[in-house]
Amino acid sequence: MQSSNVKEIKAALYNQAIVGATQVRCPMGLVVAVRKRKGQLHALGRGWGRWYPVSHVTIEILFALPDPPHLREGSSLPTEEAKKAR
Repeated sequence: MQSSNVKEIKAALYNQAIVGATQVRCPMGLVVAVRKRKGQLHALGRGWGRWYPVSHVTIEILFALPDPPHLREGSSLPTEEAKKAR
């Protein structure tokens, strides 16, 4: 998906760096940082050494991680009433 939303791109960059489940790219290659300056989106690529203006970046989801157990359908977290009943 293409995006020019800095918050969305930074979340994808975090996922790229820590989890490895996404890739953030622009036409010049892999992106490692983004910023907005004077209303324009700038991207820093791996090994580029400087910021380049871009209109958008592409976020590619490589694989999806399973939901944590407490978010799966059919499972529930203990409620306050259940804790008091013990």
